[in-house]
Amino acid sequence: MNKTLTAALALSAGLLAGCTMTGPGNLKVHEALLYGGTQERIVWVYGNLGQSAQSSVKLGGTAVDLRAQVEDPLAVAGTLSVNGKATYRLPTTPITPKLSVTRDTRGLFNVAMNEGGSAVYYTDGRTWTRLNAGSGSGVSGTAVGGLRGAGNLTDTEADALGTALLNQGPLAVAVLNEAAVPDRPLTVEPQPGEYLRTALYVLPGVPTVAATTGTVTTTPGTPAPTSNPGGRVTFTELASGSNANASTSAVQVATTQAAVNALYNLAYGRQTGVPNVPGLTGGETVVGVFLGQRPTGGYGVQVTGASAQGGVLTLTVAITAPGPGSITTQALTSPWTIVRVPGTYRDVRVVDPQGRPFQTGAGGEAR
Repeated sequence: MNKTLTAALALSAGLLAGCTMTGPGNLKVHEALLYGGTQERIVWVYGNLGQSAQSSVKLGGTAVDLRAQVEDPLAVAGTLSVNGKATYRLPTTPITPKLSVTRDTRGLFNVAMNEGGSAVYYTDGRTWTRLNAGSGSGVSGTAVGGLRGAGNLTDTEADALGTALLNQGPLAVAVLNEAAVPDRPLTVEPQPGEYLRTALYVLPGVPTVAATTGTVTTTPGTPAPTSNPGGRVTFTELASGSNANASTSAVQVATTQAAVNALYNLAYGRQTGVPNVPGLTGGETVVGVFLGQRPTGGYGVQVTGASAQGGVLTLTVAITAPGPGSITTQALTSPWTIVRVPGTYRDVRVVDPQGRPFQTGAGGEAR
């Protein structure tokens, strides 16, 4: 009896040892390792389920469930969902700072990297620029779509990741040598036909500083009327960012040049320099909307419309916040925007797209 049981157990152990995961067809694994302001490992799993509704693989020794892809900003064509999510996510190991970037008021950059990198990208929170050099002063840039060309990212991965990093204020992304980062490749079972890695360093809160050379010339315009009888009002966004010296939400109204200067000092108070402040002509009003301190990146505020009635200016603003599972920079932010409108207004209302008042913790001051 004991011999029979021992033989059966040995046979079972042998069968289990011989079992390996087959995984989906055409299995490929791509990953982006984010360091700096965002510590996250993002893994895309590509494959074909064939006639099956489900498959599985082991990533880093952990068995995961693979099914048809789900709706998600990071979902890209050809990938499978991992445990019900678009990507497999793990934290990365903290590393020493690798990048320093400032942007001047001419749109040129000063860039320094602590170790060699193949490319540096910059976003103002809305569009992407690839810098034309990885280090130096007065570096220019070229407009690009997302993070295309960064490391081994495919175009669709670069677009998805670039979109996920928008709306977090000005930040820079450097492509690192993936062989030099502390996180080793994941073990994958079964072995994929392709395994690609891209290491990126994310630098949030890139400041804009006054240019050290050159001059800015302003052309006087025709003074606008001092009041608006009513209806829609044109507006111009002068500047926006995510690192104001404002801890609570506020609306600040400026009708004098001194007040505009103070408004810019508040907006750029946490940076090393304030860009050239635009001149205020007669019959204009400048309004700053400050969202206040937020725990991470991913928050923003933008004026989307303006109207006037009975001498009261109403600004409509759209406020963005990170959604579940979003990639956000892990640093305190304070989003803001500054707009200019023709006409002089001391009574300004700020509402959301549904007409609800913008809640302020301080401000509403007209100067």
